[in-house]
Amino acid sequence: MEEIVDDLDRSILNALVDDARISWKDLAADVGVSSPTIRDRVRRLQDRGIVQGFSVEVAPAALGYALEAVVRFRPLPGKRHMLEQQIQDTDRIVQCDKVTGEDGFVARVLLKDIGELDPLLETFGRMATTNTSIVKSSPVRMRPPPF
Repeated sequence: MEEIVDDLDRSILNALVDDARISWKDLAADVGVSSPTIRDRVRRLQDRGIVQGFSVEVAPAALGYALEAVVRFRPLPGKRHMLEQQIQDTDRIVQCDKVTGEDGFVARVLLKDIGELDPLLETFGRMATTNTSIVKSSPVRMRPPPF
């Protein structure tokens, strides 16, 4: 079976995960190849859909969001599409997955303080029941899959 990525691709991906802003020159030096090789390899990784973009990680706490909550939404009958649209339109919901089981959606919500939680959840009251947990810590943040 053919490998999806080889050792050089793995080295490049690990370096980019550590610092997506690294220069071609520094990346080439880190993995031991030329800059043109790095450019070609990264382009191929992008063309194959393995690298989907380069992003910035923003610290919610630095913007005043002291709390994060996980909210499980159970849509009321006939309200799934309306609920999904409301979730997409709520800027405090920073991540959401449509899931199997009794809950239709599981979302991560940013809050400046606990007083913001009830008013936010009330906007969903006619579309879903909710179950909320406050995040104490995140031992594993979103990380890339194993290469």
